[in-house]
Amino acid sequence: MNNKFRKVGDLLQSYLKESGLEHTLQEAAVPTYWQEIIGQQLTAQTSVKRFEDGRLFIEVPAAVWRQELVLRREDIRAKINARAGKEIVKEIIIR
Repeated sequence: MNNKFRKVGDLLQSYLKESGLEHTLQEAAVPTYWQEIIGQQLTAQTSVKRFEDGRLFIEVPAAVWRQELVLRREDIRAKINARAGKEIVKEIIIR
């Protein structure tokens, strides 16, 4: 195969890195990663308020669910970062 030809996905990835948009796209995907990782039942009990400076702010009205997430937050954080391919979430703040 001729080296002049590259996959569209590779070209897009290169463009995103060069333009600085890769990090922005990863940050925008964090709420989706949160939902995928915690599942439907917990997603229904939580609200992602914002993601800012590596901190993911989650609102959980029910104390029982809040306690569950407090106990699991480091595991969830590790899974989000694994999904993102790098450490993008440094802290999960649950209120």
